[in-house]
Amino acid sequence: QVTLLLLLITKTVWSQDLEARIESVENGLTFPMTVPFGKEIIKTDVNQRLKENKIHGASVAIVNDGKIEWSEVYGVTEAGGSNPVTTETLFQCASIGKVITALAVLNLVEEGKIGLDENVNNKLQRWKIKENENTKTQKVSLRHLLSHSAGLTDDYGFLGYNPNDEIPTLLQILNNDPLANTKKTLDIKTLPGEIERYSGAGYLIIQLVIEDISGFSYVDYVQKHIFDPLKMTHSTYDYRPDKNLRVSIAAGHLSNGKSLKNKKYNIYPERSATGPWTTAKDLAKLIIGIQNGLNGKSNSILSQELTKEFLTVQINNKGLGINLKGIEKPEAFWHAGQNLGYTALLYGLTERGNGAVILLNSDGGERLMQEFITSVAHEYDWPVMKTYKSLEIPKELRSELVGRYVNSDQSRKLSIEQKKDAIVVKSSSSKKGYQLYRIGDNNYTFKNSQDYYKLSFNFEDNNSTMVYSESVGKTIELKKAE
Repeated sequence: QVTLLLLLITKTVWSQDLEARIESVENGLTFPMTVPFGKEIIKTDVNQRLKENKIHGASVAIVNDGKIEWSEVYGVTEAGGSNPVTTETLFQCASIGKVITALAVLNLVEEGKIGLDENVNNKLQRWKIKENENTKTQKVSLRHLLSHSAGLTDDYGFLGYNPNDEIPTLLQILNNDPLANTKKTLDIKTLPGEIERYSGAGYLIIQLVIEDISGFSYVDYVQKHIFDPLKMTHSTYDYRPDKNLRVSIAAGHLSNGKSLKNKKYNIYPERSATGPWTTAKDLAKLIIGIQNGLNGKSNSILSQELTKEFLTVQINNKGLGINLKGIEKPEAFWHAGQNLGYTALLYGLTERGNGAVILLNSDGGERLMQEFITSVAHEYDWPVMKTYKSLEIPKELRSELVGRYVNSDQSRKLSIEQKKDAIVVKSSSSKKGYQLYRIGDNNYTFKNSQDYYKLSFNFEDNNSTMVYSESVGKTIELKKAE
């Protein structure tokens, strides 16, 4: 009886702690920014922000210690209706689907069916990337396609189709068939691997790679290798899940809160780029699957080695189908999505089992989603996505900061100047200066750049130095000039 009583007390305390934590997140929405010295961080609650943004419904899920700790829903599935959003209500997750596609094709890499740096034309059977001057010395590889550096300049983004329209096939889209509403030719305009430029069409090519190598349809392959192992039971690529599967969906809305004209949603046949219908809890399972792989645990999608490659910087802040955030190293992975009527955001940490997902039935929710993630970041003490109150830079410290700084080979020159009350950093290659903000002990950044730039200083006689770090993992040391 004593043991049972202790268990009940423990469970009650845990429940109360969790309720307090949920309430803290719901009432702590604030944009990830650097608040000037003397100013306070302004926080709002989630229901207020949904109302202010004219957003009718939302679904969220929070990962902590490698498990879904809680999920919550807000509002209704459709403007003017009374049907509440539930944790099983499906939303379109748009470009978050690129993460799913990346993990799916990396399964084929794991199996030795294609190399990351192999010419993808060697594996494509029904369609080929056109060869030109840019592909003479460097062929397009899976690594290029996944990191948006293949040299494609389509910038897709897809318009979608009315549910009553005839829907084109993948090949019709790639071939610019009259039935397709994508009209740009898919030519390689720059040397593969040289420039990052967002390309939804690159992911259509990856979809073709998956189908041509595996012999499965893209949908069946993802079901077998991603959805089933992770028990993502509320995710589907069905074009009309409300009619064909008779499940609850959130109808899409414009950023002004109005319903879509004569329809509840668009259909996106570009499945590999625009994602499935899904729930916040299912996408939370995706986060956990990635983190398990990174830590070499079971219930992962890829091996530890390939998961690490997936989360390794390829170009700028891009991994292999995922965005990376952090300064000295990638500390979080993330992806956003936006279709007509929907926005979505997914975040996971690389070194801890934490993460969050938010789905909205509005295509105008980008800022609110970041505010929500920031509230989670504060409550769970994430290393990224926080708001910082700037600290005062004392007079004696200012005099130490001011000066010229040069790295060892003279390739980078920075100067720190005092302009009125501001400390400003300038590059020798630019006349524009950026105000320096102190957000911690020997931790400086620029306005709203706390996840992208960090400056720290070591002041010693005749050997003062600055360590200047840019995301992700680009760090140089500069010595203060005489």
